[in-house]
Amino acid sequence: MSVRIFLFDYDGTLAEDNGFAEKYFRKLVSFFRDRGVSISPELVLGCVEEITRNPDGSTNLERYMKCLGKRTSQCAEKWKELFMEFYESELFDSLKDTVKPVRKIVDLLKEKEKEGKVVLATNPVFPRIAILKRLNWIGLSEDDFHLITDMESFHFCKPDPRYYLEICEKMRVSPEDCVMYGDDELNDGVCEKLGMKFIRVR
Repeated sequence: MSVRIFLFDYDGTLAEDNGFAEKYFRKLVSFFRDRGVSISPELVLGCVEEITRNPDGSTNLERYMKCLGKRTSQCAEKWKELFMEFYESELFDSLKDTVKPVRKIVDLLKEKEKEGKVVLATNPVFPRIAILKRLNWIGLSEDDFHLITDMESFHFCKPDPRYYLEICEKMRVSPEDCVMYGDDELNDGVCEKLGMKFIRVR
């Protein structure tokens, strides 16, 4: 096996959670309420679960907004507009303190950049703008990666093995050419089913 591609998870791997989820939902609900739109963690997580379980050939972003549209009185396009506005806002930026870098893993990533190509293999349930900001919060940028798995361009979510196959297709490599660094046996370790090496880092 000649490893050429190094995949890194974000949450729990490159970044340590410091209350992100709780504060994220609090600010999200507040942002939408100020615009006369009702949203809840249950609605958001329910649609994340739906797009994870039911891939249909469309992107994760398309399916997610469609799910929100089906479950509420707002259309998919309106949901997309509001979510993008939220991720562009200072309110989302204020979540910076809710994550901090895991220094030894960030340093490992920097080493691997010299050995091959690096992929940010974060579960693609955030749009690119949110992912890039979250990278910036831990001292990284899109320049550190050959591929970032975002909602706009991916069609599967973890722990579906096809998520990892999609990465391989985009990078034009086989699973055996890759190593996945992550903290979660289910979501990250599933890559082993394809012949990809998994290294648990936490």
